[in-house]
Amino acid sequence: MATKERSLLKKLLYRFDGAADSKKVKFTSAAGQEWQAELCLHSGTNPQSPRLMVMFRNRSRPHDRHRYTLVPPGTSKVPAEAAKELSEDALRQLLASSVEV
Repeated sequence: MATKERSLLKKLLYRFDGAADSKKVKFTSAAGQEWQAELCLHSGTNPQSPRLMVMFRNRSRPHDRHRYTLVPPGTSKVPAEAAKELSEDALRQLLASSVEV
């Protein structure tokens, strides 16, 4: 009997093809470049799970290396909810503190 819900394993793995449980948000950096933040569930949503991972891609310069960081403490561990909670300014701050992949 097949289930229509994604398996937990697929929800926990980050994949750029969109198969993982993630939410993409577009925003503009302080320098005016278009970026895409993808909030990704990588370890579960229970209270002991770490925060969501955020992967950044520069949409204006696709050959630049990707960047990543974790969402701030207190942000939802569900990608769609976290995307609603984070403002464009918050995403800019996360981008500023992110590291290259």
